[in-house]
Amino acid sequence: MGKALWHINSQKSKLKEIDLVQMENGIEIRSLYSLVSTGTEALIAKGQVGMKFMEHMTVPYMRGDFNLPILYGYSLIGQNVKTGEYVHCMHPHQSHCILSKKDITVLAHDFPLPKAALISNLETVVNAIWDGEVKNGDSILIAGFGNIGCLLAETISQLFKVDLYILEKNPWRKQRALQFGFKVIEDESNFLFDLSFDTTSSSIALQFCIDQLKDEGTCINLSWYGDRKIELHLGGSFHYGRKKLISSQVSKIPLKMQDKWNYTNRKKWVMDLLIQYPYEKYITTFIPFKSAPTFYEQLRKGEQGEGLIWCLKY
Repeated sequence: MGKALWHINSQKSKLKEIDLVQMENGIEIRSLYSLVSTGTEALIAKGQVGMKFMEHMTVPYMRGDFNLPILYGYSLIGQNVKTGEYVHCMHPHQSHCILSKKDITVLAHDFPLPKAALISNLETVVNAIWDGEVKNGDSILIAGFGNIGCLLAETISQLFKVDLYILEKNPWRKQRALQFGFKVIEDESNFLFDLSFDTTSSSIALQFCIDQLKDEGTCINLSWYGDRKIELHLGGSFHYGRKKLISSQVSKIPLKMQDKWNYTNRKKWVMDLLIQYPYEKYITTFIPFKSAPTFYEQLRKGEQGEGLIWCLKY
């Protein structure tokens, strides 16, 4: 038996006892940490995944469906009950689980925990960097200093010599960006960029990312809107400036990178980055698993409190 976090309806989440699904040669994992992907999971907990997108949002070992109730989750770090090895996997938020060997990545014995919970988000960041074709000397805007924006800013700053700015309306997050050594935009009218990344799920921020591009600049959109419609103005400088708007998402390796990269070596590189650079400083909140229902009820209302990255701790 284990305990699992179910989103019962659009207002309520609950921890429930769950039978572990047995499988031939299955590996029992005791959960240690799991990452909360706040933007996506808020939409799922509110039942705002449109019918046409449900197939694409399915995750391994998910139960229920997007019409609710649903057992959902993201990047989970656990320990092999039999061998003691630490592992990473994609799995819903659950205290114990039984997994197929093919769905498990074994971590080095000295891999820093809970930093490993960031593996999946950092894979998203790597895809965005590839999609944006970041290079030394670029002027770059990152809109949003949340759980993707902060990791993206750190990674680009570590790997490239660029002129990078953060756009963040939340005073607490803006102050954290400054404390971590990033430049932030105060006067929004005096900047033009080669490349921009939107991580905010805000059409206003996305519009700013487009408008503040130089001619033939590129905007990478990492936000997912579910079934929510947004409005953009694509006349004016977008058209005559030959600007590009590109969607970036983690589940597929960009076509132009597939001759050298696959899911396995992308994950290996991400784990190397996590060991090499101080990403752990961006995990600002650990939520005891027993408090997860309350946290998700707050998340639905946008009342989860200040933070950059949230992790459940089992």
